[in-house]
Amino acid sequence: MIPSFGTIAAHRFGLGPRPGEPPAEDVDALMAQVQRGVAETCPFPYDGIDGRRASFAQFRTLFRANQDAKKNGTVRKVGDRTVNPYEIGLTAASLRDQHLKIRHAVESPNGFFERLASFWCGHFAISAGKSSAMRVLVGLYEAEALRPNLAGSFKQLLTAATLHPAMLIYLDQTKSVGPGSAYGVKKGLGLNENLARELIELHTLGAGSGYTQDDVRAAACVLTGLDSESWKFRMAYHQDRAEPGIHRVLGTDYGGPVRRLEDVKALLSDLAGKEATRRHICRKLVVHFIADDPPTEVVEAMVAAWSESDGNLPDVYRAMLEHPRSWEQEGQKARQPYEFVVAGLRALNVPGDALAPVRVADVQSMVAAGAETGTMAEPAQPAMAKPVAGNDMDMTGVSGAGVERNTPAAMSETGGVGLVAAPTADGRIPFRANPYSVGALSRFGQPMWKPASPAGWDENLASWITASQLTERIAWSRTLVARFGEGQDPRGLLQATLGDLARDDTIQSVARAPSREIGLAMVLASPEFNRR
Repeated sequence: MIPSFGTIAAHRFGLGPRPGEPPAEDVDALMAQVQRGVAETCPFPYDGIDGRRASFAQFRTLFRANQDAKKNGTVRKVGDRTVNPYEIGLTAASLRDQHLKIRHAVESPNGFFERLASFWCGHFAISAGKSSAMRVLVGLYEAEALRPNLAGSFKQLLTAATLHPAMLIYLDQTKSVGPGSAYGVKKGLGLNENLARELIELHTLGAGSGYTQDDVRAAACVLTGLDSESWKFRMAYHQDRAEPGIHRVLGTDYGGPVRRLEDVKALLSDLAGKEATRRHICRKLVVHFIADDPPTEVVEAMVAAWSESDGNLPDVYRAMLEHPRSWEQEGQKARQPYEFVVAGLRALNVPGDALAPVRVADVQSMVAAGAETGTMAEPAQPAMAKPVAGNDMDMTGVSGAGVERNTPAAMSETGGVGLVAAPTADGRIPFRANPYSVGALSRFGQPMWKPASPAGWDENLASWITASQLTERIAWSRTLVARFGEGQDPRGLLQATLGDLARDDTIQSVARAPSREIGLAMVLASPEFNRR
């Protein structure tokens, strides 16, 4: 049986079916998801974009207070453990952003847009592990720089991603100073080539495209002057840090007697328009969505659409979706952990409230209750603790700019936004990762917003379909169905989730399962569910 358009669309180009959500009927329906996704308000950061920016002043205050406490010997301790409200606030904010991202993907009817967002987050990769402050910048970066620009031109997206403070910090552009600039001469500072190299090698032309080390160094000179304002995390251009003169990159000169931000934008525009860039990006899109060995004819169709539209991304996406080869040979790609987790949560129709971070107070009370009754030798699993309902938690904060949505009730009652979570009474983070979502990603080796390198996550099927990976996925599937599979029939789940993708041996195995829970878990552990 040949799988239907809607089935392949949901699995290959989306995040899997969700009960009650109609399947896409054609390419126009998938493209409509992109336009809806760009138009919607991003649910993270949890305090909104304005609220997150308002919180930076509070984080600065906490950072300085902790530094003063270290100098004065007044750091709070609980036993032998020191309490750092600044680090706790950062971690708490990051956790809440991560949980909202997964919940949004689980509930979104715009699966193709969410997959595109994941692709571009990997292409323009940054990591929350770079520095402390990056924990509150990664979600902001995705919400500000990437998602709003996924239906524009590649030049528009490239410029937004490159000039965002999160990218400047991640690739050390904030440490790069023109050695011949006034500031560089005074301070004895010089170039950092990280952003220039990744801009050319990863973000535009691709490795082996003919650029030289001289091009990388010249590009690094063009990029000097770019910086991030301390504690405001907005892009700034410092002319006194820009390397003076003219710099030739790939045969084109940039700069002059006075260096300007326009030099940087001209470089980005020219890189976006290169033939090598078109081929590199189109090939990566096909590798991500269709096959590790991408069909050449699909790539060529996309390159042609790029050339005809001057890099208009919706035209490039459409060329991929309209090519017949894009709908052949299902199961060529592995569902990476993020996609697998979201698809599993969607398949079982897990309610959004069950995907929130888990309050430590609830876990601790369960541990105490278990100790009294002798029924719980180990700490209670967060899975059984009460999740944070909405955004209910103890907060401390300051006033800031208004936020129209995603403002916690506890925050608005105090009269301000841009608020930072306070430590618990015993000096800990007030909640922990939900094991069904954020916690699972860490166990699967794909922690959210923490790619292993600027190249993003590995796309190869062999990297994700391994014995250890499948063992973890089976364990998670069994835990998930034990909690949320009540009343569900394995054969019904198989039909609703995989439909005409299900193979005969999978259908028979699920039908013969020794118990309902095992049958449900077998659906999520099946080869068809773990591939797309």
